[in-house]
Amino acid sequence: MKKIVLLVLGLLFLSGGVSAYQVNINAPDSLTVGKPLIVTGTTTFGVGTPIDVVLYYQLTTSTEIQREIVYVQSDKTFKAIFDTTGLDTGTYKVEVPANGLGDSINMRVIQLVDRDNEIFLASPVSQNLTGTIYIAGNIKGDENSGVQIEVTDSDGLLVFGPQYVNTNTAGDFVADVPVSQPGDYYASFTDAQGFIGTRTISVVGQPGLTLSPVATHMAALPVISTRVAANEPQTATPAQPSPVLPAVSAAAVCLAVALAGIRKTH
Repeated sequence: MKKIVLLVLGLLFLSGGVSAYQVNINAPDSLTVGKPLIVTGTTTFGVGTPIDVVLYYQLTTSTEIQREIVYVQSDKTFKAIFDTTGLDTGTYKVEVPANGLGDSINMRVIQLVDRDNEIFLASPVSQNLTGTIYIAGNIKGDENSGVQIEVTDSDGLLVFGPQYVNTNTAGDFVADVPVSQPGDYYASFTDAQGFIGTRTISVVGQPGLTLSPVATHMAALPVISTRVAANEPQTATPAQPSPVLPAVSAAAVCLAVALAGIRKTH
């Protein structure tokens, strides 16, 4: 009898030890295609334990799309990020596939939606480097409301926003984004319903290269003023007097004076 009791207690202890490990994950119920899918979780596993987080596409069966291996941090949390760019809309699920997790919440269902066609960008997708990117467009359904704009560079560094920009009665918006380098910039748009989409704007040119104004080059040329003082007679001034003419005129004057003197003596 004692052996039976000890066996039952041992089984209870083992089952209790297995179910003591828990993994609980959180993910958004709905997400726009193109927005990063961020899955966070907590666990009772030890620090540094590797955990598989898998993204599946749900149709009639589950198809694995992406898998991330993350590690338990010192605060017993973990985080996995999935790129949803190019994925089809529909039902997906993220899961930590493991057995013996007891009452853990290790699976979440997510709906991927596509709102990319709700935004129209009227400004050029290729612009010269002038120090500012001009962004203008229209968002369907956001009349008299607003849109949040965020711009990152090709390295993923934030260069603008997130900043809220008002829309008019037609849903139009305008924003100026200061930049100092050429390259590709990614403008993301979000409204009250969530993420809408991203547009790429290419900036071309060389930083620090500026064209000198024409006036700067012309300043070296001789300038002929046509302004005449009020007390001076308005006589025509030749644009570029010949240096020979003054010498000839002086000689003629001297000759005329000499001839006049000869005549007086006679």
